[in-house]
Amino acid sequence: MKKYKTALILSLIVSFFAYGQNSLNGKITDALTGETIPGAAVFFPQLKMGGTSDSIGNYHIPNLPKGYYTVEVRLLSYATIVKQVLLNGATSANFALSISTSSNKEVVITALGNITNTLRSPVPVTIVSHDMFTQQASTNVVDAIATQPGVTAITTGPGVSKPEINGLGYNRVLTLFDGERQEDFQWGDEHGILIDPYAVYDAEIIRGPASLQYGNYAVAGVVSFKSQPLPEDGTIRSSFSTEYQTNNGLIGNSLDIGGNKNGFVWDLRISQEETHCYQDPKDGYVWGSAFNQQNLRFTMGVNKKWGFSRLSISSLHRAIGIPDGNRDSASGKFAFDVPLSGQIFPTRANYLSYNPEIASAYQILDHQAVWWQNSFNAGKGSFLADIGYTQSKRQEIDTGNVTEEGLTVHDIPYSFRYQIAGDSSGLKLTSGVNGMYEWNTDFPEPSSPYMGLFEIPFYNDFDIGGYAILQKDYKNLTLSGGARYDFRTMNAQSMYLSDPNSSSQQEVSAGTPGALAQFLPFNRNFSGVSLSIGATYQLPGNNYVKLNLANSYRAPSILELESNETDPANEYKQGNPNLKAEQGYEADLAYGINGKEISFEVDAFYNLINNFIFADRISSKSGGDSLHYGVPVYKFGSANTALVEGISAFFNIHPSDTKWIEIDNGFTYTYSYLPNATDTTNHLPFTPSPRLTSDIKFKLHNNPHSILKRTYIKVGLAKYWEQNNIYSALWNELPSVGYTLYNAGVGTDFVNPKTGKVLCSFIVNITNLTNLAYFDHTSREQYLWAYNGDYAGQNNYGHTPAVVTKTSEGIYNMGRNIGFKLIFPFK
Repeated sequence: MKKYKTALILSLIVSFFAYGQNSLNGKITDALTGETIPGAAVFFPQLKMGGTSDSIGNYHIPNLPKGYYTVEVRLLSYATIVKQVLLNGATSANFALSISTSSNKEVVITALGNITNTLRSPVPVTIVSHDMFTQQASTNVVDAIATQPGVTAITTGPGVSKPEINGLGYNRVLTLFDGERQEDFQWGDEHGILIDPYAVYDAEIIRGPASLQYGNYAVAGVVSFKSQPLPEDGTIRSSFSTEYQTNNGLIGNSLDIGGNKNGFVWDLRISQEETHCYQDPKDGYVWGSAFNQQNLRFTMGVNKKWGFSRLSISSLHRAIGIPDGNRDSASGKFAFDVPLSGQIFPTRANYLSYNPEIASAYQILDHQAVWWQNSFNAGKGSFLADIGYTQSKRQEIDTGNVTEEGLTVHDIPYSFRYQIAGDSSGLKLTSGVNGMYEWNTDFPEPSSPYMGLFEIPFYNDFDIGGYAILQKDYKNLTLSGGARYDFRTMNAQSMYLSDPNSSSQQEVSAGTPGALAQFLPFNRNFSGVSLSIGATYQLPGNNYVKLNLANSYRAPSILELESNETDPANEYKQGNPNLKAEQGYEADLAYGINGKEISFEVDAFYNLINNFIFADRISSKSGGDSLHYGVPVYKFGSANTALVEGISAFFNIHPSDTKWIEIDNGFTYTYSYLPNATDTTNHLPFTPSPRLTSDIKFKLHNNPHSILKRTYIKVGLAKYWEQNNIYSALWNELPSVGYTLYNAGVGTDFVNPKTGKVLCSFIVNITNLTNLAYFDHTSREQYLWAYNGDYAGQNNYGHTPAVVTKTSEGIYNMGRNIGFKLIFPFK
């Protein structure tokens, strides 16, 4: 009997690692001439793998799982083909590509649950391609997408950016990387997305409620970043990229190497970037704005006939200065909070230092992640099981090297779902459960004379949600809808402090004489239902319309419920344990043209949110607003109703007879309103300014035997109108002034003229060409105030008057910046 058990185990192991017997092969041709096309990419988005047609147009992709999968065939200057194929043994499929210069090509979307494409998705979706990422200069991954229609960024200096979709951000936008939730302090103002920008290959942006697939925190939309596709079978692929930016001296390097051998895949990426303080036209160098980052990421897995399994492990370290706006009252120069060995003002050497830890205030962030993705053939569909673990450690340091505030957030995200798609029926179904378990621990009280800060309590949070999404594709019509139910339970521990806000502060037990409660214990349960129904219709003449109706749900975050401390941006936040869950109702209507000469789409949305949560300043009993040790006090509350509406649009011109020019335009307008409020409180904070972007790209003709290919020159502008629809009570916001930024760039590929192989890509970008001094309306660094009046004590909230003596002592955005980038591919 023991022999049989051993044989059975060995047979299971062999079958698990057995080479897949499924493959796809065929020929790629020109639909007009019938000539074969080399270099066309044949790609499976669900599998993140594919192949390329050879010199005579043939392709072969081995070691594929059995089942229905969507395949994408694409090549520059041709229309993308999207088709569903049944992989069952050696499968053949030939594709004939049609010439197209459109920049709005049909692209497969994987972030909506069912696999669909941009033209059939009822919810507006933006695709940020790999070329869009590489052909620009940005300091972080969110800034790289922040000028897309409907998208903005809330920033705290150049190193901290959070995405905003349709005027909503923070915990209303869910950020993913290869499907894994980024829960790294996303409830906080001053925490950026902890993703290595060099590890991002492309992205999908869902502009509208996506609660069905992801539940809580996806009420405004989803930003799904993706890593590079895996190498073709039988190859080892690598690349090295390096860049330099003149404004803040950014130096960035990234090395990637990966391989695929008989279905065993692996990839290793090592990245590093660092900056000194950035410059603006008014202040010169901005003190406290340097940062550096290092990242290591490794992926390995197998692709077999039963499906695939992949494991990704990453470790990211970021040290980042937080500009606090501290200035000398007489000269207006930036100054140390606490003089450093008698030094009051930073020197030029300080400004040009790549070490952010010499600044007055800085953060140290460490993010470790493990993500295990699995797909198994199950009948006519696939069962997908993903589970991970992330640990995000944050240390806030104000002058010196002792951690004032330190906390560690642990997350276990999980997702189990079943997907089925029938090629003949056009029916697609995704159903499953997902959620996360999260818990937090605070660093202990530092030794005297240092004083600890405790922003949130020890807590744990369990989320679970079940959903089903159904889609039916007809010839010209697509219908889509679904439902979801979410449940969240949160528990927090109490904390008591003796001698608070002094060098003698200590954490003590409840009942200690003189102790004050920093946090009280609480237990809350939240639940909600999300629904969605939508349709798209392909009209004659490449016209199309889309309509989607959805309601969404969001439970309050731990910061909104229990915060009780000053954050690094010098704002004292008080939570509200009585907050209710938000419930949103949104309608999205779109009309577009995907033509030979132009691509156009206009999306209108209307979003009504009940129990909308935001932080408002506390007024003092004597007038003005209250202070807590010199810092303005905010308290989270909920408006009965918030209305957010707007328009996003793009209009791209790509003449088929003049392929050397391409004109891309984008427009974003968002309006927010709080009914039954006063003139100073009837708009939501951080509603972005209206924006128009326009870029013209000239694609130069290269000689077939030239060493230069894909050479281009581009110029562009971004016009921002003034924003007067603000929440101005108690100086929450100021009206913003309109401005226009001009940009330019040039790029080319250096190739081997005999083989056509790319040896190196060279890219130059210039942003803010005229070196304009400006405040972006969603930049938090413009809201740095000077007060008079006394400080408020721990038990004196709302009692101390404060008078703003200068309307703004804020910090301007970055001035002119020239970026140089080199990318060396190897295979």
